[in-house]
Amino acid sequence: MRMTDTDRSKISEVPESTASSLPVGGPTEEIGTSEVFGFESALRVPAFAERSEYVPDIDPAYCFHRETTLAILSGFMHNRRVLIQGYHGTGKSTHIEQVAARLNWPCVRLNLDSNVTRVDLIGKDAIVLEQGLQVTRFRPGILAWALERPVALVFDEYDAGRPDVMFVIQQVLELDGRLTLLDQSRVIQPHPDFRLFGTANTVGLGDATGLYFGTQQLNQGQMDRWSIVATLNYLFPWKKKLTWFWRMCRPARLSRDVNWCRRWSRWPV
Repeated sequence: MRMTDTDRSKISEVPESTASSLPVGGPTEEIGTSEVFGFESALRVPAFAERSEYVPDIDPAYCFHRETTLAILSGFMHNRRVLIQGYHGTGKSTHIEQVAARLNWPCVRLNLDSNVTRVDLIGKDAIVLEQGLQVTRFRPGILAWALERPVALVFDEYDAGRPDVMFVIQQVLELDGRLTLLDQSRVIQPHPDFRLFGTANTVGLGDATGLYFGTQQLNQGQMDRWSIVATLNYLFPWKKKLTWFWRMCRPARLSRDVNWCRRWSRWPV
């Protein structure tokens, strides 16, 4: 039987293992929040010793909001599900990324737009090539993949996801939430260092202002499963200017001015 172009398009090579690009074992170090995030706190946060390709790049000029940072750190330290709510452009997703960057914690972001389906999250059977032969293998979705690894998964635009798809996340939002794969008759146990975060413009009640067209009303039973819901507002204008000044100081290598700006731009709101 001759293989058509359509058949070839359904066949893909077996993906290379990503085990080497992720840390082996759990966090082995502890860092102080006052040293890294620029505000006084007695917290000692676990961190990985080495960086991997999934760790976001560090922005030295990033300005951390104290309350939001503490909420995110609680998620990393105590395996809590944290949802960050706020207006557009406040840095909800980048806040999580910059915390993860300083902890060397692998972080993956996923936009929950209307095209994300259950298959994208759970996975599907696919025809792959192994030693020149066509075989059927299960390809895990992003949720199933991250759940078994030391990864912080961030659901961006959480309130824009399709209501029927959101129920896939229901069980995972529990503290030690497992994921059941019906097609595989298998239950995935979460990795001890798996973390789950979300960002949203609304708090699940829909948008009455018209600013965020396309957002959905969320099931309140699911909203209740989030351990922490934090609000991130805009920075004060003077703080934005200092942060911008710090970014401009970096290329100039003005050590004295940079240290001054760095100290004041991180002053908590």
